Amino acid sequence: MNLISYTETNMSDYAHTATGKIFSIAIDITDLELRVKEMLTVALDTSWLQPMDVIDRMGYEARSKRTVDKVTNEILNNVETDISEDFGEYMVSDVAQTALKKHFYHIRLPLAELIKEKISGNPGFDFHTESPEALVAFGEAKYSGVKNAHGRALKQINEFIQDKKDIQEFPDIRRFVTEAAIQNAAAGKKAYSAAFSITTGDVAAIMDNALTSIHMKTLLTYEAVYLIGVKVSA
Repeated sequence: MNLISYTETNMSDYAHTATGKIFSIAIDITDLELRVKEMLTVALDTSWLQPMDVIDRMGYEARSKRTVDKVTNEILNNVETDISEDFGEYMVSDVAQTALKKHFYHIRLPLAELIKEKISGNPGFDFHTESPEALVAFGEAKYSGVKNAHGRALKQINEFIQDKKDIQEFPDIRRFVTEAAIQNAAAGKKAYSAAFSITTGDVAAIMDNALTSIHMKTLLTYEAVYLIGVKVSA
């Protein structure tokens, strides 16, 4: 997993009253086999259950087991030359969380599919992190093997905000973030992460297209937006 590019932009460059930041990074996956092994390690790591009391631990353990079984048996153990959409979206989510932790010092939460009731294809955000500024970052991942997916990821975030999906997730994610972060989120101080596959060679152009997308306009009222492009060169 190599960092291809990193840029930081003031939101005020696009909206005069905006005060937040836009962080754009592009990641290159050069060893798919190694990435799958790293994802398996993360999927099977249940250390996030340990701080919970016995009731919450039992509940989340039972809830996450079906997803862990699906991810390990149906997705990660069946990766061949072609990347399926299921694996691709799972990979983009995992890469985004890993990159946010490594390059922005975020705390990564368990993937949404592990802490929600539905096994997969959940109707809310795909992943979450907490920034050093105590902001919850709500993340959406999109993968396509034939075209760049930044537009779909940003459009989906806007739709989820309109449907208040982020607010609906507060009861679950509050168990995994600091009190300051959940209080900030309740006060409307939040961040959003759009993670997407890149299929074309001109990575800089795609990252610029994401930055200037029409779907960015409504996100400029928040504290931060993270644009995370993922290219697979393996």
